[in-house]
Amino acid sequence: MGNLGGYQWITTLIKSVGGPEKAARYVAGAAGLIFVAGGAAYAGGEKAIRLIKARFENRVAPCATQGQTFRVDVGADAGAGLILSAGDEVRVLECDGDAILVEVLGDPDNPYVVSCELMRSISDFPGDGST
Repeated sequence: MGNLGGYQWITTLIKSVGGPEKAARYVAGAAGLIFVAGGAAYAGGEKAIRLIKARFENRVAPCATQGQTFRVDVGADAGAGLILSAGDEVRVLECDGDAILVEVLGDPDNPYVVSCELMRSISDFPGDGST
């Protein structure tokens, strides 16, 4: 007696869609959509994994000055609202070509991007961004 309610619900549902043949088509169509959606999700996941792996494999080695702190000898306007004064201490966070991501110690608006050329001219920064 426990499955009588379920049987009645299924037969009512099959009758409401137009009979067993139409119900079978709807079920097959729904299964096909689930199969296609699952395949697309799997393919998308595979592509995402390949891109993530490639990103880590092509990751640039950290620059030699990363994490080091340099003292500014001469004040300068570094652009983007950053004005460095003599005595400021700057920590290198990342390097990429001529651009350096720096943290000015004691400044609440960190981080900033500064050129290697500017850092070489106002401090004892030795790097060229790749070293």
